[in-house]
Amino acid sequence: MGYELHISRAEEYYDSEEHPITLDEWLSYAEINPMLRVRGWLGRDEDRQPVYEHPCTDGSIVSLTWFEGAIEIKGHFDGDAYREFGAVAEDLLANLQGDHGERYTASGVLPPTR
Repeated sequence: MGYELHISRAEEYYDSEEHPITLDEWLSYAEINPMLRVRGWLGRDEDRQPVYEHPCTDGSIVSLTWFEGAIEIKGHFDGDAYREFGAVAEDLLANLQGDHGERYTASGVLPPTR
C-alpha cells in the first residue's frame, strides 16, 4: 500500500520544527546507515539535499527525505515495512508515526494515546 510515515521528535509529526532532527544530524546518520543509498536530489545548489532509498524486506523500495525537522518516508510497500523504520527512529531518539497519528516501534504498533 502507498503510505507515508514520519520520523519526528515532536509528539505529533506536523510539529517537528519545534523539536527538530537537524538536517546535519540526518545526513550524518544516513551516511553511516548501510540500508540507505542516495537516489536523487531535492533543491538546487547549496540548498540541495539527497533523497535516500531504502529496500524493504518485502522487495519494495521507499524514499526517505528530510523536511522541516522530520524524516518523511514515502512509497509503496506491503507487509510491515514500518517495523524496519522503528529502528531508524530509535537510533535518532525519535518517534515513528503514520499519517493518521498511529505510532510504531521496531516491535510493532503502539496503542492509541487518546
